[in-house]
Amino acid sequence: MKSNIVLIGMTGSGKTTIGKQLSARLSMSFIDIDHYIEKTEKQTIPELFAVSEEHFREIEAAACQNLAAQQQRTVISCGGGVVLNQLNIQALRKTGWIILIDRPIEQIVQDIQTEHRPLLKSGIERLYQLYHERKNLYTAAADFIVPNTSSLEQVLIEIEKQLPASIISK
Repeated sequence: MKSNIVLIGMTGSGKTTIGKQLSARLSMSFIDIDHYIEKTEKQTIPELFAVSEEHFREIEAAACQNLAAQQQRTVISCGGGVVLNQLNIQALRKTGWIILIDRPIEQIVQDIQTEHRPLLKSGIERLYQLYHERKNLYTAAADFIVPNTSSLEQVLIEIEKQLPASIISK
């Protein structure tokens, strides 16, 4: 039985902010995968990327497997690249509903902080490139797509409308 909610989407799409609010509203736990990785590895995401992106992706895959297997009634906010490995999505889908937080790239560009995001250190153009590389992967992975173009409250209401009653009513 699926009891987790998994948020995917571009970096800067609002997954963590939305996830924290959603978990509070639904009396669920909240885990940000990047923070979970930093805690378990005792290194920052930029430090893990400094070894190599492949190194980080292996750690991310293990985190997805662990969280999917161990967590119940948890809102899980994923890093933007989680969709690059289909095994991540398969694991997360076993125990969770996957929701794409779809925020227009133009809005992300207006307010994203690039200095703490290893894949964006070369600049905003890279964000557009990542968006085009990942857009179809996000859509294919999602059980539901929720636009993040209005207020936080509207986004939360839209997510709650999409979720099965079994998750909402606990």
